[in-house]
Amino acid sequence: MNIHSKQKDLSVQGNTGNKRGQIIDATIRLISEYGFHGAPISMIAQEAEVGAGTIYRYFKDKDALVLEIFEQVNIDFKTTMLHGYDEHQPIRDRFLHLCRGIFHYGIQNPHEFKFMEQFYNSPYGTTLRREKLFCNCGDSSQELPLDQVFSTGQTQHLIKDLPLTALIAHSIGPIVFLVKDSIAGLIQLDESTIDSSLTACWDAIRVRIQESEIK
Repeated sequence: MNIHSKQKDLSVQGNTGNKRGQIIDATIRLISEYGFHGAPISMIAQEAEVGAGTIYRYFKDKDALVLEIFEQVNIDFKTTMLHGYDEHQPIRDRFLHLCRGIFHYGIQNPHEFKFMEQFYNSPYGTTLRREKLFCNCGDSSQELPLDQVFSTGQTQHLIKDLPLTALIAHSIGPIVFLVKDSIAGLIQLDESTIDSSLTACWDAIRVRIQESEIK
């Protein structure tokens, strides 16, 4: 099965004739292609076919526009990841389910996926990651599902004792790379390729039996 047949751009649905929606769609497209600095308000206005002043009727400034888009896209992204998710399943199954959701979301929503990547590699995302990693909230209910999988897996000696950033780099980094190549047309990500890739990502962070016995 080739899941590219399902590919769609969710950002543009229902926004025809809706100036606010047109602005959001145009911003997602431009930032996904040119980055934040390469998508000034003037370019967004031209792409959205509205006046620059119209944008400021809906959003205080570009920062407000970007942050609102991130919140919307992030909700859609998490919804895809959590669809059918069962927190009572074994750690490996939970990890594979969530990561499969990343694959599917990226393939089916290329502009939004690239927007998210641009966001997390920008000062916006750096600040967000720093707050997330170093806040001392002590509230496990605020953890994201993957954070919970990593922390629970480490407690059960199923996942390597590495910092969260390292676990993400080893397991999620390859998925992002593959999805980007898929969007660029460099690879076809069918379910078989996704399955094999997910297994490789799990193998990169799991504790092997010998390692567990040594501990």
